[in-house]
Amino acid sequence: MKTTKNAAKAAMIAKFTTEAMSLAAVGVSENQRRFLKVGLNRGKELEPAGVLAGARS
Repeated sequence: MKTTKNAAKAAMIAKFTTEAMSLAAVGVSENQRRFLKVGLNRGKELEPAGVLAGARS
């Protein structure tokens, strides 16, 4: 059951990544695209935490 859940999550991530890249093809600068690719590859390890993360919503 766990592998099915992981496979579904991976498929959803791939789908959203493809959709985001196709939507980003119009009106997004190369610098913004590079910023998003680094965020996708590096993951949450570069995300700010605590006070640096900003106000809670």
